[in-house]
Amino acid sequence: MPGRQIFSPWNTTLIVWIVTLSLYVMVHKELYAISSQFVYGITIWVFTFAFSSIVSFIFFPAYKKDSWVVCEKNVDIITIIALILVPFAVYKAVQHAMLIGSPEDLFLTLREQAIDPEENQLGIVKYFVYVINVLLIVEVSRNKIRKWRLLLVLALCLLFFIATMGKMTLFMYIFTSLYLLYESKKISLKPIFYCCLFFVVLVPVMFLLRGGSETETDGEVVGNLLIIYTVTSIIAFGYLTPNSSTMWGESTLRFFYGLLDSLGINVGTPPPIVQEFCNTPLPTNVYTVMSSYFKDFGFTGIFVFALIEGLVIGAMYKQSKTGNNLMMYLYAYIFTYLVTQFVDEQIFQGLSSIIQMAILILICHVKFSYSKKE
Repeated sequence: MPGRQIFSPWNTTLIVWIVTLSLYVMVHKELYAISSQFVYGITIWVFTFAFSSIVSFIFFPAYKKDSWVVCEKNVDIITIIALILVPFAVYKAVQHAMLIGSPEDLFLTLREQAIDPEENQLGIVKYFVYVINVLLIVEVSRNKIRKWRLLLVLALCLLFFIATMGKMTLFMYIFTSLYLLYESKKISLKPIFYCCLFFVVLVPVMFLLRGGSETETDGEVVGNLLIIYTVTSIIAFGYLTPNSSTMWGESTLRFFYGLLDSLGINVGTPPPIVQEFCNTPLPTNVYTVMSSYFKDFGFTGIFVFALIEGLVIGAMYKQSKTGNNLMMYLYAYIFTYLVTQFVDEQIFQGLSSIIQMAILILICHVKFSYSKKE
């Protein structure tokens, strides 16, 4: 039965919003009230996404072929390339951060240069965030995990995290691994619960490492950050104006605008995504998964894209649960976006990364032959 799948798209969505709204109830006296705009939006989003994903799971055909086998040669080649390029790029990033900033502000400088195209030292290696994630997926999904290879990939994950100081990078690696380990019955729910507690501690610790605040005590920083990263987005959603984009679908369909532009079709370039801060009263610049759909198309956009995502992800989940291991790996990646949907929209705006992940996963399971058949 669909309802028994604890990490299904519908259950994950329900759990995320139940937890988020429960946290808001606990701290609502310190925050502004949520708007009726958010209430209407979240009702449309949750019920449409959950219903469409369940319907898709029930009616989409099951996978009836054999599971894909890992092409070890391809995995070895990709691992060797990562071992050469990633440590060198990280070294360059740390070296540059030391030159332009003080040792005390190393972590802050690393983060600043990671998001600044002019200062970024990773170059093409920045795309190896997906390569390393795929290598991690391959290793944790083996029937018998090779500990030394897993430790090697985990070291690469750590290096990449140090170079970028990006929370989503770390969340991606950990949530993907936990989901696959749970699905293969290698772990129970308890390690996942402890990992969630780890994230609660990690967010303020990372902020303190980056420099913290000069006007607040560490305790105040920790408390405020936990609130900012969990519930302020649902208040901030009330500040958004529906159908306010300057170009049709400028936020939601940004990937397609970029694709058309690369093909030489001039349809205009959407303005850069610069999320403005608003007060809740704590400052925040995240507006939940519904934000881009609402700004581009209003409540109709929330309904349409909840329907589309529900149908597609529900079908993907059905394939993953009936033996298609490639779909299981891709769903494990998207699972991180589902878990963090209370923060921002990352599926349509992250289509490029999803496509890259799909291609890399396929490469690791396809044997290329250059000899002619007799």
